[in-house]
Amino acid sequence: MDSEVLRDGRLLMLRDRDWQKDQLPDEDIPVPQMELPEPEPDNGNSSETLREQDQKWTELALTSLQEQAASATGNPP
Repeated sequence: MDSEVLRDGRLLMLRDRDWQKDQLPDEDIPVPQMELPEPEPDNGNSSETLREQDQKWTELALTSLQEQAASATGNPP
């Protein structure tokens, strides 16, 4: 299957004991709001970040439709 990783063991020697003992801090790490996943998973794919969702609008050129509708009604976008 494509989702299964096959490991051959060659990368095991790249880490040393100091790296193995190193620990991340217990404090919270700030994450930008646009990089967080969707808080309401019922609205779509919960694994996509807000930035990825915004890019979909750009890829589909839907923002240009919004701008055209706003200019047709006389309201700024």
